[in-house]
Amino acid sequence: MVDSNYYVENPANNFMHNGNKPLVGVVDFPNRLPINRPYNYFDAQATYYNLQNDIWQKQKIANPQNVKKGVPKIIKIAAGTLLAIPLLFCGYKGIQKLIAKFKH
Repeated sequence: MVDSNYYVENPANNFMHNGNKPLVGVVDFPNRLPINRPYNYFDAQATYYNLQNDIWQKQKIANPQNVKKGVPKIIKIAAGTLLAIPLLFCGYKGIQKLIAKFKH
């Protein structure tokens, strides 16, 4: 136990103590009970659809691997085919002649 001779009053600790106030107060009961209001079905559905739409928009932004970038694959295949056909029939010099025609 701490003897009273060694106790020092610290003014910084005054805010930490309740002093002589009782720790338990008087319980006051409410005058009336709270009213329970159930949700409206249509308001709940509208809120649900708005949340689903927000989630869908966020997922669309958050998934960059699902976003298509660049030239579509069908155009790449078509361009490759168009370049490969003259190469097969005309050869390399024939393609150079065709490119020279389109440059002038």
